[in-house]
Amino acid sequence: MTCRESPVVKSADFVFPILPYRLWAKNLLTAWKLGGHRELSPVFARTLHIAIQNQEGMKDSVIVPVPPRPGKIKKNGWDQIDEICTFMRYKYRYRVFKLLERISRTQQKKLNREGRLSSMGSVYVLSELCKKMVSVNQLPSSVILVDDVMTTGATVESCAFLLKECGISKINILTLFIVD
Repeated sequence: MTCRESPVVKSADFVFPILPYRLWAKNLLTAWKLGGHRELSPVFARTLHIAIQNQEGMKDSVIVPVPPRPGKIKKNGWDQIDEICTFMRYKYRYRVFKLLERISRTQQKKLNREGRLSSMGSVYVLSELCKKMVSVNQLPSSVILVDDVMTTGATVESCAFLLKECGISKINILTLFIVD
């Protein structure tokens, strides 16, 4: 109830989680992320594509993936969001720009609500690509920030805040799942 009474996500223009994180959906995400069932990546990419196509004003937006924590790819061998975004780029022809970088190694799933909220502002920074685009005035005006699951909203708010601060005018958040 705290999340409903005092929402965390304030910098985004639109937040669209596709499925609640429970029952079969929870099992599906667990199989994909922890079980390494990469065959689900194109299914999730298609799910995101359909969601984007059905939303007014999102079709021409640039996709910005929420970046993984440092060392995740080395440890796990792959990044789920990056893989989905690769499908989005090559199969569905979206422009995908990695405008953010994660600097914190702390796993969000190991933090409670207060820990997640207190870490806001210290986990992500603008990538070199973003800084370059700012310097030549070539930032996209509208982006879709993509992540797998939204729990408290601290991650997407931190990312959306940075993107707004650097000059992107419209930020939509699209997640596969939401913890409700």
